Amino acid sequence: MVATRRGGAAATTSKLSRPAVSVKACGKATLSSQRSKPAAAAATPGKPATAAPRAPTVVATAGGRSWFEELYSGAMSEEYKAYMRTEWGAEKRGDQALFEKLSLEGAQAGLSWATILAKREAYRRAFHGFDVAKCAAMSDSDIDALLAAPGSGPDKVVRHRGKVTSVRNNARCVLRLAEEAAHAGGSAAAPPPHGHLDALLWSFVGGAPQLNAWPDAKSIPAETETGTRMSAELKRRGFSFVGPKICYSLMQSCGLVVDHPKGTPEWEAARRRLAR
Repeated sequence: MVATRRGGAAATTSKLSRPAVSVKACGKATLSSQRSKPAAAAATPGKPATAAPRAPTVVATAGGRSWFEELYSGAMSEEYKAYMRTEWGAEKRGDQALFEKLSLEGAQAGLSWATILAKREAYRRAFHGFDVAKCAAMSDSDIDALLAAPGSGPDKVVRHRGKVTSVRNNARCVLRLAEEAAHAGGSAAAPPPHGHLDALLWSFVGGAPQLNAWPDAKSIPAETETGTRMSAELKRRGFSFVGPKICYSLMQSCGLVVDHPKGTPEWEAARRRLAR
């Protein structure tokens, strides 16, 4: 997520991303068609493959600042800049990588992404590196211990019971995806190549990243019809903290859609990468 600060308050705008397959450019006039389309993926339940696709090469603007630095009025940390340059909009594949991002996006609800990014390592320690099976097996006492841990700051997760419990709940939902697929297809059915959660999420963009063509940063949406459909499907399957904005933020940050403004160095780098 990209956060801008205005008058001390944090206002959020949209996100981006995409893998190297078909390239589709959609402008504001064609938003409705760009907002919907499904995907593919998969791996072993609880221990999905987390293939890391090529990250886009990012170049600064003529003034030495990237578009997201111009948008963020305030001191943007080097960690945040690095995240935007190397992760935001770079396609993520695999259940574990996507489960981690879904969990962090849920934790960010009502807060700034800068806050959660600073705590990312703390979340990885607390939730077993976001190993799906281990998170699903967490007990009530494990959750209570996280909530009762003393101290604050980047070394501690956000002490919100609903958000912490949602990680365990969503991990169990991910395992259930594999169980339901096995029941429907039988033991002979081949699992998706990157995992069942991966297959479900990427199905909303047809399995390939969508390169959008927003004219400027202010045009990037915070939610779309596709994100709303993803949210509804995840909720139907029992996931929590998966509202429309959280889902579209996930799509942007994990490369399902590339929302860098058209013509920026980041957008051009993505266009070239996806054309290969």
